[in-house]
Amino acid sequence: MVLASSLPEKPVIRTDGKALGVVHNLTMEIDTGDLATLIVETDPSDDVPETLERTDDGHLRVPAARVDGVGDQVVVRPPESTNDRQ
Repeated sequence: MVLASSLPEKPVIRTDGKALGVVHNLTMEIDTGDLATLIVETDPSDDVPETLERTDDGHLRVPAARVDGVGDQVVVRPPESTNDRQ
């Protein structure tokens, strides 16, 4: 189990090793308390896949279904992965 309070400022990388940024915030499902999305702060000059949705202030919305693991960093599957459950 991972505490939501431990996620902000944690680095986010893809399973292929490419850095995406750091966790800025997160959203939860009200009914279940499950993680819904990670809001990831990125460097605007970084090459980020266009298939990821952005917030109004430019942060990436990474669906929880793409999270593969959490340790010293958050590991997410790339958007082109066929295992997404959005």
